[in-house]
Amino acid sequence: MVEQLQAQEVLLDLTIAPFEPLTPGNGQSTGEKKEKLANAIKERIPEESLERLRRQLAGRLVGVTVVFLLWKGSPSVSNTRPVKDLDNLLKIVFDVLRHGPQGIGIIEEDSYIGEVYATKQLVSREEDEGYRIIMEEHHDPQMLRTLKQYYSKIPA
Repeated sequence: MVEQLQAQEVLLDLTIAPFEPLTPGNGQSTGEKKEKLANAIKERIPEESLERLRRQLAGRLVGVTVVFLLWKGSPSVSNTRPVKDLDNLLKIVFDVLRHGPQGIGIIEEDSYIGEVYATKQLVSREEDEGYRIIMEEHHDPQMLRTLKQYYSKIPA
């Protein structure tokens, strides 16, 4: 029998714009892209709030909603932003949310993301392009026990 899973209160609702949503593809190194997004998040969230969020979510599952606001371009500009794949767009966001070299440390690991909703929306103006990231605590006790058990066996 599958349990009904419910997300809880919104812990983070952040819009980052103007900012072109990034993928691991061509151009800058993936590390530079992660650092760029991490810095954009840090510019918009005070350090005290980030610390509070880290403490609040330590060892907990989260549900993440990500809206990728993609500039549709203009007739005079060749624009491939709307054709970016959701999985590639999500990869950088997930890596930035977790602990790690370019991460901001809100979640332990990608595996602590228990629920995802992602969508791409076209925006008419380039200055409206960016991200909207919403995080909620996600309750799934069995999954949480499994993850904690798994990570407790891995040497630090």
